[in-house]
Amino acid sequence: MQENNTTIHEINKIKIKFTEKRMTAYGGFSLLSSFFEKIKLKEQIEQIIPIKERSPNGTGIYIKVLSYALIMFAGGERFSHVLYLGSRKVLSELFGVKRLIKAGTSITRMFNKMQKMSESEKVSEGIWKYLERIIEWKKIKEDWLNFDSTVLERYGQQEGAKVGYNPQKKGRPSHNPLIGFLNQSKYVVSIWNRQGNVASCNNIIAFFTMSYKRIKDKIKILGVIADSGFYNRRLIEVIEERMLTYIIAVRLYHPLQREIYVQKEWIRIAEGIEVCEFEFAHKDWGKLRRYVAVRQSLNRRPKAMGKQLRLFDEEQIKDYRYSVWITNSTEEANKVWEQCKPRATDENIIKELKEDFALGGFCLKKFYATEVAMFVRVLIYNLFVLFRDVVMEGKEQTQRLKTLRYKFFVIPGQLGRSGRDKILRLSMHSKKLKGKMKTLYHRVTEYVGLNMDNCNAFGYCF
Repeated sequence: MQENNTTIHEINKIKIKFTEKRMTAYGGFSLLSSFFEKIKLKEQIEQIIPIKERSPNGTGIYIKVLSYALIMFAGGERFSHVLYLGSRKVLSELFGVKRLIKAGTSITRMFNKMQKMSESEKVSEGIWKYLERIIEWKKIKEDWLNFDSTVLERYGQQEGAKVGYNPQKKGRPSHNPLIGFLNQSKYVVSIWNRQGNVASCNNIIAFFTMSYKRIKDKIKILGVIADSGFYNRRLIEVIEERMLTYIIAVRLYHPLQREIYVQKEWIRIAEGIEVCEFEFAHKDWGKLRRYVAVRQSLNRRPKAMGKQLRLFDEEQIKDYRYSVWITNSTEEANKVWEQCKPRATDENIIKELKEDFALGGFCLKKFYATEVAMFVRVLIYNLFVLFRDVVMEGKEQTQRLKTLRYKFFVIPGQLGRSGRDKILRLSMHSKKLKGKMKTLYHRVTEYVGLNMDNCNAFGYCF
């Protein structure tokens, strides 16, 4: 046995040995470390999360949230994926903390202390007050406020996980959160978790009101764009009271299908795409409103989005898929459709939240613990959007985390010394990457953040 332990393994004439030098696979996290210092994340997190640790051996709230964030930046989607971070000693020094957590249960215990709606709401408001201070509103100036919902499948006995609308996995319990976006700048303004079996319109007026209040004095709101879950008379009246333009996707109820069926004046705007408009009012809606319908030919566009008019059996009708919006916009019908097309941004944001920031992961037994964990993930997402906006350049300002991760974060780094100075030596063979990284460090240094002062703990050697 001893002989096996001392054997030097060789692969393709390369001998394998071990070192105790302090190294990390995530040397590029030094960019995040400098950025987090600029935006005073540590000080703000301690105020946002209303939990007081009494144990003298406790790591502190910030260390748990930081570890949580780094799990996501490393590609994790479960609490146990803290193992992705590898050598935590180097990262601890890099981020200026005593130590990062060793087990995901440290994070779950923190979130499990949040079991009341009032505690969840306090965290949500605290996060937004922080974000409204650091988001560069003057740079955004104007944007569309978009609303959507999504389905998050659950595989356990979590509170609020109920069987409801789930087009991908029918019969699977889920949560059904509401999400409010800024369409062009891609910031998430608000998110509420909901049980999986609630009606699509559940709480949408309160959710709209809160989201609108958060940004109405920050930027010019170009209008409201929303999915069909927000097709609700009272919500539309609330939006109209605020004199906002709205474009809301419509559910194809039978009366509306009949109205679409009798339309004759379809205008061709592209190959296989036609548009029309008409006025319509449901029985109890009180007044006529403008509707814009788009139909796409399945023969010419096999991947066309939309719904079929299943109320009718004619072959000509079955050849089309229809998308319909209610709107008070004064733009021409085809222009309204052009404005709706950016709703694909919403789908991309939800996809990014799910795939890069594990929106559907990190689920706990308690409903409000899960919601608070969701709030913190959205905070981390928004910080990444800000980081990408102020630090990255060119096409990288629109690239997702999973792309930037392997460009700039997964860089081997060795922590050592040069005299009295600590040095993080980053391993790079590409002169182009060295130049790019130096530019990014400079941009972080020049970024004002919440404080003009900046004190880097390390020098960076390339």
